[in-house]
Amino acid sequence: MMLIQFIFFVMICGISLIFLLLYYGTKNKVFKKLFIGYWLFFILSFVSLLVVGFINSPTTVDKEDIYGIYEVDKDMFRGKNADWQFQHFSFEIKESGTFYFYEYYDDGKINRKHTGNVEFIEGYASPHLRLSNVKPEHQIVDNEPLLVRNKWNFYYVFKSKKFGNVFFKKKNN
Repeated sequence: MMLIQFIFFVMICGISLIFLLLYYGTKNKVFKKLFIGYWLFFILSFVSLLVVGFINSPTTVDKEDIYGIYEVDKDMFRGKNADWQFQHFSFEIKESGTFYFYEYYDDGKINRKHTGNVEFIEGYASPHLRLSNVKPEHQIVDNEPLLVRNKWNFYYVFKSKKFGNVFFKKKNN
């Protein structure tokens, strides 16, 4: 790979040198314009690759980003089941290291509150979440939910025994 990069560099510099020598030898402004256009092309290509790489890279998630209230993401699967889950489940991660999973009645009042501990495991691109001692247990609560990062946001996926994958996104306050 280094050899290819070296050959590419030598070719770019060689062509630039040819344009400069032709310009100084003939004093024809076409070669000066070709030299400037040649380098503008490479500079703009490099800058555009940096911008595209930034736009397409997934967001970085820190511990501070994870703290907050999460609700079921109805955009992942639409329909009555998603609406029902949205109305009946949410969870919260506190900075104190506490996890709260809420079950709601149809009228929006809390039916049950499940409490557990949050631990962050380092060594990943984003902190890996591990839940422990969630009491009483609930079939949606997964000990190690999957953090999925998109370009501009992130969400958690809990593998439920009853519902399959349940998607939670952070609630905008």
